Amino acid sequence: MNEKIIVFYGEDTFYIRSKINQIIKKYEIDDFNLTTYDMEETRLSDAINDAQTIPFMSEKKVVVLKNAHFLANAKKKKSEVEQPLIYLENYIDSPTDETLLIISVPHQKLDGRNKVVKKLQENATINECKLKGPSDLNGWANRQAANAGLSIDPDALKLFISRVKHSTELAFSEMRKLLLYAQGQSSINKTMVENVVTKNIEDNVYDITNAILDKRPSRALEVYHDLITYSEDPLRILAIIIAKYREMIQVKTLLEKGFSQDDVQRHFQVKSGRAYFMVQNARGVPKDKIEAHLDYLEQLDYHIKSGRVDKKNALEMFILST
Repeated sequence: MNEKIIVFYGEDTFYIRSKINQIIKKYEIDDFNLTTYDMEETRLSDAINDAQTIPFMSEKKVVVLKNAHFLANAKKKKSEVEQPLIYLENYIDSPTDETLLIISVPHQKLDGRNKVVKKLQENATINECKLKGPSDLNGWANRQAANAGLSIDPDALKLFISRVKHSTELAFSEMRKLLLYAQGQSSINKTMVENVVTKNIEDNVYDITNAILDKRPSRALEVYHDLITYSEDPLRILAIIIAKYREMIQVKTLLEKGFSQDDVQRHFQVKSGRAYFMVQNARGVPKDKIEAHLDYLEQLDYHIKSGRVDKKNALEMFILST
């Protein structure tokens, strides 16, 4: 394998950034010899030209190509620059000795049919960066607590994992806060997690929407009241719920046209797990019910903004009426 070219791909973008930073630190690369190009905005030819130039008063330089969507089977954004891959293909054949080229592909899979991907698989170092599952985060969280001289209660750990989901970035930032909060204690308990670890509003609103569609208004109210307790604005919650309903209608329309789950994932540019639940939700609820709820919610939004109804009570009444 060619150690002059390294590819990181996967949905754990925080982990990818961390690995790139480790490499930069390992080679002691200074700011003069580090360049990052966003492939959504920058021409590949410019980045490759940089990679072919010698370092500035140093033995090594690093050139990072981030958002290299063209190496995955991803839907192209309208604003994304068209990339002639011949520049990268030629560089793989003759990489610069003094340059370490790092390519970041924020997608679950590389496009195995792509000629350049095949060349990279033969000539570069490829690293997969999967999202962490609950068991991975469980072990990691326990180790972080132990390194700080603490233990973490099982119910506290369960709540922590439920709040950070599989986001490595959120897990790192929230664990840092939690360890600071627990200084001077012997263990981390559930109350500490409740007081410190941030709830992800989109995940919670997703729970509200699912509970409404499953005809579990008490569960939807429970999550809604939790968000209000954490000072979330009911109008913001309503806006996300409306967005979720509109998303379901779009997914239903795609499915009716014969599109697959992979097509839905590419269309919305979401992670595979998220696409799975989007498709399951869309298939599980009649379209006329979704449209009826959406119509009611849009009217509710108008009435709240025009001052006709109280925003907190109005959303509660909607949940109860379902």
